[in-house]
Amino acid sequence: MSYFYIFTQNFPMIKKCFRYLMMLVCILFLNVELLSQNKSKATLDYIEKYKDIAMREMQEYKIPASITLAQGILESGNGNSELAKKSNNHFGIKCHKDWKGKRTYHDDDAKGECFRVYNSPEDSYRDHSKFLANGQRYAFLFDLKITDYKGWAKGLKKAGYATLPVYANVLIKYIEDYNLTQYDQMVVKGKFKYKAKDVSKKDKDKGQKVKDKSQNPKVNNDIIYTPYKITDSEVVGKTSDERYIRENNGVKFIYAKEGENVYELAKILGVYDYQIIKYNNLGKRAILKDNEIIYIEPKKNKAMRRYKYHTIQKGETLSHVSRLYAVKLKSIFKMNDMDENTILHVGDNIRLR
Repeated sequence: MSYFYIFTQNFPMIKKCFRYLMMLVCILFLNVELLSQNKSKATLDYIEKYKDIAMREMQEYKIPASITLAQGILESGNGNSELAKKSNNHFGIKCHKDWKGKRTYHDDDAKGECFRVYNSPEDSYRDHSKFLANGQRYAFLFDLKITDYKGWAKGLKKAGYATLPVYANVLIKYIEDYNLTQYDQMVVKGKFKYKAKDVSKKDKDKGQKVKDKSQNPKVNNDIIYTPYKITDSEVVGKTSDERYIRENNGVKFIYAKEGENVYELAKILGVYDYQIIKYNNLGKRAILKDNEIIYIEPKKNKAMRRYKYHTIQKGETLSHVSRLYAVKLKSIFKMNDMDENTILHVGDNIRLR
């Protein structure tokens, strides 16, 4: 019996089966498409809800909003994970030894691991910023360009933020698929203005001193902007590898070479690595850039007499000002009634002595 005969005799049944098969394929395709659309909508809703918070955190802590949002999307499942819904933990941050707040326990890399509990998602976003900004293993990330989302994504994985092998790739895909870099650009170009919440009557009645972070030192038109040029510093010696040791505000410093780390530099200078880290507010794993200013002595509490103020220029931070004038960061905070959360604006005058 030929195959052709079998085919012709059973053609109606084959045709019917084929039709059912195609219907099944179409149904499966439609379900996948709908699932994809639902996921996309959930992600878009999450972005819309938290983008302003992410941009505020970028302004205050110099962490790309795109990275913060991508991490929030991934770690919280668009805000739908059990940890996010019940504990307001959007970044999967575990308790660690220094956590003093509320706790909850979930199975993660190990069974019954301790995770932080927050009063609100906003608190979770703020703690995420502090977690990265204060963590020594993440310090090198803040040497990257604030728009380098790929460097940040790969750096987070390298520093051990997550155990997922493709963690960096997933963050990058979210950022690119949902154009999250637009929020980075809004902050960088000054198009995003965060409005601080009004002080409640209850707080006023308690006599609490509430600091308006939007009110930085007023610009005094009589003050002349005179930035100090480090290149004008006096040469006072040489290192073992024939680099010039210079002096700024009576504090010795050198220029780093591209790719150096604090341990290599400490050996060359004949000092301890912790001194380099402390004097320059660096992380233990910081990779230095070419011509980066590295102090080898403690900075002073105030600038030289002829430099009373520094006028903030585009892209500058208080850490930048601290290095430029060899003045301790905590002294700058104290002289200007500021802290690490203060938002700077172009034209702000920073007292140096």
